Formats: sequence, C-alpha cells, structure tokens
Amino acid sequence: MGARINYVFNDGTPQAVGLYSHWGETEWESSIAHAIWMAKPRWNDTSYATRIIVSQLIGEDWNSETGFGLYAVDPENTNLWDTTVEIDMVNKQIDGHSFEEFCQYHLGQEFLDKLGFRIPQNA
Repeated sequence: MGARINYVFNDGTPQAVGLYSHWGETEWESSIAHAIWMAKPRWNDTSYATRIIVSQLIGEDWNSETGFGLYAVDPENTNLWDTTVEIDMVNKQIDGHSFEEFCQYHLGQEFLDKLGFRIPQNA
C-alpha cells in the first residue's frame, strides 16, 4: 500500500511547507540527501532552496495526478501520519545532522567528488 513519507520544510515561519510522497519512505535518506545537495548553491535562500529540493524529489512526476502532494503545516506540530522527516532550513540540519554531514554520509564522498564538491574535514 505504498511507502508513505512526509517531508516538512521548516523555515522558521508560522507555517512550514509539507511534501507528501506516496512511495518515498524506503529510500528517503539518499533521496533527500541528493535533493539537498543539489540545492546547495541556494541554502542561504530558504524559499529557493525549498523549491529546488521539492523539485528534485518530485523529479519527472510533476504532471502526475498521484504520488505527491504539497500542503502547509504548523512547524510546532509535525507529528503527522506515516513517516515524517523535518528539514530545518534555518539551521541547515536534518535528522540531527548538518546538511553537509547528512549528504556526505548518505551520498558518499565519491559521489560528491563526481559533482565537483569536497566537504572540508573540519566541516
């Protein structure tokens, strides 16, 4: 019956952006790591970074009537149905780790090297 997951993008405002995926729960770590890394040039502009991450996660499914949904959510109440992952756009953290640490762990430095990115050892 699917592998549902909710991504909540908390930008420090009273309403966060939620992205529901019907099939994303089993591979969420690598999917969100890749999407976050692709938004790296705009990490300091939360609206653009959020849009890039959402676009990367949805990929080619923008024209599909099923699979994904967008909604507003209270960032103080993210205990939603199914699996929920909060992406802290203010502090640039996910799952208790900085974006850099999370991406390096779930994508691997070899993959990031192919993209031309090297994370400093003291990051």
